Amino acid sequence: MSDKHKNKTDRSVDEDKPELASPLLDLRERGPNALAPAPQSLGIWELAWPTIVASALQTMVRWADFMMVGDLGVEAVAGVGAAGQIYWMIQTLVMALSTGLVAILARAIGGGNRQEADQALRQSIIMGIVFGLVSWFFVLPILEPMIGIMGVTDGVIAYGSDYLFWLLVGNVPFVLGFIFAAALRAAGDARMPLYIGILANLLNLFLNWVLIYGNLGAPALGVAGAGMASAIAMFVQLAVYWIMWSRGLLLLKPLLKGFHFDWGMSRRILHIGYPASIEGMVFQIGILSFMALMSVYGTAEFTAYQIGVQILSISFLPGNGFSIAASTLVGQHLGANDPDAAMRSGWRSLAMSMLFMGALGAALIAMAPMLAGWFIDDAEVIGLTVDFIWILGIAQPLMAIEFVIAGALRGAGDTRFPLFAIFTGLFVFRVFPAMLIALYWEGSIQLVWSVLLLDYLIKGIMLAERFRRGKWKTIKV
Repeated sequence: MSDKHKNKTDRSVDEDKPELASPLLDLRERGPNALAPAPQSLGIWELAWPTIVASALQTMVRWADFMMVGDLGVEAVAGVGAAGQIYWMIQTLVMALSTGLVAILARAIGGGNRQEADQALRQSIIMGIVFGLVSWFFVLPILEPMIGIMGVTDGVIAYGSDYLFWLLVGNVPFVLGFIFAAALRAAGDARMPLYIGILANLLNLFLNWVLIYGNLGAPALGVAGAGMASAIAMFVQLAVYWIMWSRGLLLLKPLLKGFHFDWGMSRRILHIGYPASIEGMVFQIGILSFMALMSVYGTAEFTAYQIGVQILSISFLPGNGFSIAASTLVGQHLGANDPDAAMRSGWRSLAMSMLFMGALGAALIAMAPMLAGWFIDDAEVIGLTVDFIWILGIAQPLMAIEFVIAGALRGAGDTRFPLFAIFTGLFVFRVFPAMLIALYWEGSIQLVWSVLLLDYLIKGIMLAERFRRGKWKTIKV
């Protein structure tokens, strides 16, 4: 073979390969294998931005809940915050389904096996109904004790119980809506969950106005009205998903007929997902433990922490969006037998997330006094909230590592190491030092909040090193 012909052949082969030396911020993923049409045409940003916007709308609804009940006083705001934390602890069961579903469905789509993707979705729906009902019946009788374990006042417990009751009424539709959204994003369609989410969130905001204040002839239900509005919106959201899916209007088509329990597929989903569920439970227990330390200082400190987290949740949005993108692309590239493209998609997602989260964190620090004043008219709480925003705002680039790299590992089916990293950072480097500061050294609340920086630093180092080593490339799902 002549050198000229050989060079031409080499160039032709190289053109089919992904460019390993391509710029880090080239957001489009180009693999040599035939991925499913949607994921092949989408890049990191195309997958991330709809999730970021959808999460922003959900954050607006949470902000509205806090602001609208703020007229009822500090205890009402604290009650909504405490109830929301309990509710998300309950939802950690769903993480076993959504994480396992995303890993299996993304690989199935990447490998062109849409029937397996449909089967994974159907089994997740069956298990989602069971999980939603079981958690509902289990928690309802113990609402007040669960909130009271945080050491809050009786007024906070009463408000929180009213809010949590109605959230649980909408628990099953919330779980199923969460599963549909996760499945569509794993298949490469991040926009449809956004559009359906816009509808549900606008309805939620409208019903907040009606039911909290008693507009349009409705009774003024206060905190309970906020929870009721959320429950109704969840039912409507599920109805839209179900109708569109059953009529073949979504990217994921109902290829199979009926719902039949498949132990083999269910076991695969749970085997991959259960560490993520345990991780979520560990995380929520750690957060609740950390929150309980706030009550040692008083209701003002507890409320400031709740408001500060709500404000900074805006900067968490890019982390969530790029985490979804990384999880989807890593899973699909592995399904298409392209582990190098999977690794590049993870690092690129991280770079973008650090940039966006860092910028938003800085902006929120600059606007902290004004934003805190939107939530409550209490000088002490506003001052404490500003202090908290400064501390956690600085941690945003470190938090990006936890969001994105943990998401990338889960998309590959490596769900056990994120559990280990979260446990180590949260309990060894956050809760334990905070307990020493608060209970033994009697340090300031600002010093307690500062241990958050140590927590996110340790988790970031652990997760980044795990991803760099690449052992996740060989995990079977």
